[in-house]
Amino acid sequence: PKQEMAIRGGGRAYLGTVPDYGTDVVGVKLDDVKSGGPSESAGVRGGDVVVELAGTKIENIYDYTAVIDRLKPGQAVKIKIMRDGKAVELDLTPGSRQ
Repeated sequence: PKQEMAIRGGGRAYLGTVPDYGTDVVGVKLDDVKSGGPSESAGVRGGDVVVELAGTKIENIYDYTAVIDRLKPGQAVKIKIMRDGKAVELDLTPGSRQ
């Protein structure tokens, strides 16, 4: 089942992304982005593949979650995605879930 990649509680970072766990790609393909969430505000869309976050190369879901664990809510970072075969770099400010 698809689940939201939201790190909850403790003031931890929240991006509002829903990874596609069934796709075998280098990076993390996003199935969806939560409406009104930090990723949507940054311009990230469902179907994008996250290949770098906060200066760290993302090759799989484990890399992705490890970087999210280190992010600080309210502190802007760069996210690099692949969209339609092109690399796109966006500014993303993580939120938090209480």
